[in-house]
Amino acid sequence: MVQPEIIRKGSKVFLADTINEPVTVLDNVNGEISLKLNRVVKTHPEELYPVPLTADNIVRCGFFKTDAFVFEHPVEKIELEIDHTGLTHMYVHNHKTTVDIKSLHELQHAFWFYTSKELSYK
Repeated sequence: MVQPEIIRKGSKVFLADTINEPVTVLDNVNGEISLKLNRVVKTHPEELYPVPLTADNIVRCGFFKTDAFVFEHPVEKIELEIDHTGLTHMYVHNHKTTVDIKSLHELQHAFWFYTSKELSYK
């Protein structure tokens, strides 16, 4: 299950039935979440699962790999480092802060929080 308070428009999550490719959240109103599939589907956080933050998913978000476990965003001064446990540490240079993240929607939320910009996912 995902934390409903950080699910926002544009978040990428897995729906219980669609674990091959993340789905996009269209809206989150009072815990009722609209998703974009072949059609608009309404669901609740209990049916959503986090997308793991893998090296491939990080690259799909526009980061480039600078070392075996380090990624940088080409525009924003943000660096991601995956540690030996799989936890990703997000260092935001402009704010001199580090945030630990585990999933794609957490990365999207933190990126938006610190940059006021949406994080692309291709």
